[in-house]
Amino acid sequence: MAGKGDDVRRRRRRNRTGLYLVMTVVLLFCGTLGIHGIALKSNCLTLEEKQRELEAKKADLEKEQKSIQEKQAYMQTDEYVEYIARQKFGLVYDDEIIFKAK
Repeated sequence: MAGKGDDVRRRRRRNRTGLYLVMTVVLLFCGTLGIHGIALKSNCLTLEEKQRELEAKKADLEKEQKSIQEKQAYMQTDEYVEYIARQKFGLVYDDEIIFKAK
């Protein structure tokens, strides 16, 4: 009977050892998963911030593009041509009189 009791104790020890080994592997897996989850969350927040910055920059560039298109359209008008002729070249209409201060 002493032989049977020792045999049962050995099986229980092996079962416990196996259980501890499985628990250790599961805990390591969960720990690794948690660490990677935290790293991914941090990376996600960084990318969201960068996305907001890029969207703001896009909005600014769209405003600038609209301004350039408006200026381009204005530069194709007779009003702009007249303005440049007067400012840059000093041209006037035939019936205009120019007064210059001394």
